[in-house]
Amino acid sequence: MNLYLECNMGAAGDMLASALVGLFDERQKVIEELNSLSLPHTEILFEEKEQNGITGVHLNVVINGETETPETHHAHHHHHSHRGLKEVFEIIDTLSVSQKVRDDVKEIYAIIAKAEAKVHNTEVGEAHFHELGMLDAIADITICSYLFEKLNVERIICSPINVGNGTVHCAHGVLPVPAPATAEILVGVPFYKSETMTELCTPTGAAIVKYFSDGFSSSPEFTSVKKIGIGAGTKNLEQANILRAFLSEESTVTELSCNIDDMTGEEAAFAAEKMMKEGARDCFITPIIMKKGRPAFLFTVICDSEQADKFASLIFLHTSTIGLRKYTPSRYTLQREIREESGVRIKRSEGYSAQKEKVEFEDIKKLAEERDISVFQARKILENK
Repeated sequence: MNLYLECNMGAAGDMLASALVGLFDERQKVIEELNSLSLPHTEILFEEKEQNGITGVHLNVVINGETETPETHHAHHHHHSHRGLKEVFEIIDTLSVSQKVRDDVKEIYAIIAKAEAKVHNTEVGEAHFHELGMLDAIADITICSYLFEKLNVERIICSPINVGNGTVHCAHGVLPVPAPATAEILVGVPFYKSETMTELCTPTGAAIVKYFSDGFSSSPEFTSVKKIGIGAGTKNLEQANILRAFLSEESTVTELSCNIDDMTGEEAAFAAEKMMKEGARDCFITPIIMKKGRPAFLFTVICDSEQADKFASLIFLHTSTIGLRKYTPSRYTLQREIREESGVRIKRSEGYSAQKEKVEFEDIKKLAEERDISVFQARKILENK
């Protein structure tokens, strides 16, 4: 499954979280799960909210009885304490989530802190956050990270982000939209200004989208849309203030291949490794015999169709080929999910009357190294837990 985030009215943490909740049928159960994540002094409330006749999900993050609003997002509340990034990370370590989610939340918060530090010409460790805004951001980031893990999609594609226009009030005065920290976070992310004279993209929303997105496209291909989540914002604007999340069957893939007889094994291995690091779905090398009985190999890359041009360029750059073949194959895939049991990750696949489960190999490897046993013994121990 793939996920497409349509940010035609910007990207804010609460709207992203709301749209993701909207993808689940048992929403009240999801809210109960979110309220069990040990977010400090925080309560997550759920409601249906209408925007220009369209009903969407809206999450209220209530902290010590207060709700962060767009108008106060950038302001420093002097009646609240301030905390540094080290203290923020200490809070994140107390969350009742998987280690992966904790790591994701820290990485996203670090993106925000680095942007704030650069804008204000300070060290990252010196960046301080007022308590209400800090806890609100931790909640938004944690909710999104938790739900992304729960959805377990293969790819997350995002539209270019509408940042709005005009100015925004903050503790440092009146600033242009996008605010400097938001603009810094959006480096490398496609965005645009519109005629909507308000801030539509917050630092938290920008950081979440930047961290999780595997690519950006204004016209993605949907093989089959399964669900649509609609996150409703708090601002009432002329255009419906919503963020939509489309859960769909995997987009089409493209297979690029070429025959090569004038590269060494080391060079070919380097090229294959490069393809995987750049996000190819798969890359493999097959021994073949070419004309006049010369040994050679077939170099094959499988990628998402919207990235075909990118990988064609990479293949030309890192191999000796002067031509490529391009195919668009059909596929059958099973729905996949990862669940954690007693600290062990279990991969489960289901569909077409088939069910498969296996323990994440990295967990098997970790146990084998810790106990100095074989991976076969480690697998048997974990499978019998």
